[in-house]
Amino acid sequence: MAGIGLKMLYVGKKDTDGKVLTDEKEGLDSTGIFLLDTDKKNLNLGTKTANITGLSGTITKIDGNNETVDTSNPPASPSVAIDANLINYAKKNLMLGRVKNDIGGWFDGDVLPECGLIVESQSPITLKSVYYCFGRGNFTEAGQNVQTNTSTAETREDDNLTYSALTYPAFNKGKPFAVFYEDDPDFDKAKMMDLVFPGQTRYKTNDGGAKKA
Repeated sequence: MAGIGLKMLYVGKKDTDGKVLTDEKEGLDSTGIFLLDTDKKNLNLGTKTANITGLSGTITKIDGNNETVDTSNPPASPSVAIDANLINYAKKNLMLGRVKNDIGGWFDGDVLPECGLIVESQSPITLKSVYYCFGRGNFTEAGQNVQTNTSTAETREDDNLTYSALTYPAFNKGKPFAVFYEDDPDFDKAKMMDLVFPGQTRYKTNDGGAKKA
């Protein structure tokens, strides 16, 4: 799954029924899908890295009669380490399940919300998109490393989040991830978005049908 660059991150916060929330107060976007773009009007500055690990479990060899006779292949347990230049602070706090009071403070909530995530890269040859999709998971933020500016340099801190994927019923008997290729003749971007973010409205044609990528 070779790729070049990081084009976009898509995030959708989900309700208890598995559908994305489409209200601005509880959800991340009125369409159900929040784009971690580079538009300063949206208070975003894009993402540097989305390091995906755990796509395969660690195979265990099974020995018998002085031979290796089989293997045990445990399930995948993916996680994504995200290093973003800046994520809209309100969206980030909602992704983390924090709650806001009436004077602008954000506090840890009691439950981590479930979110869908798509990481978009592209093919080294055709430059067509490659999508790493996670239907359910939780975002966490381990810490903040606040440092002083100096007389010669401005010290900037990134937004660092970890996404821990969970099993997802819509992915082949509950697998935790799926990969889609824009090169594939059967690829349909709107249907992929519907699969990962049920109830989303960002990727629909005007007549309500699926929009072919």
